[in-house]
Amino acid sequence: MVAVMLLALIVLLALVADGGVLFAAHRDLQGTADGAARAGAGALDQATYRATNGQVARLDPTLAQTAAARYLTVAGFAGRASITADTARVTVVLARALRPPLLGVFGVGAVEVDARAVARPATGITTSEVPPP
Repeated sequence: MVAVMLLALIVLLALVADGGVLFAAHRDLQGTADGAARAGAGALDQATYRATNGQVARLDPTLAQTAAARYLTVAGFAGRASITADTARVTVVLARALRPPLLGVFGVGAVEVDARAVARPATGITTSEVPPP
């Protein structure tokens, strides 16, 4: 009976520890996806931006995808990535497999961690009012 309870306690501790590892991996992956989407959202269609005196921020989809992909490369991302862009938004979806360090001992296979981020371009200050401190 003690052996069964001890095994159950070990499995429970492994669940908690591996849950923390998976949570941290998801948080890191989400940060990478957010950064890549923001990098892509900075790739404005310069001709439109200049023609409208900075009032219209429209993306160049090809440049946006390239900027997001470059960010992932520099960040050292290793996993599956999907980057889509149009003139209004950049969407980055990342996924990677992670083997739980403790539950893997009990035969649990890799768990897929994924994250999705969307970023839109924006122009600068749109109001002349400064909010009170």
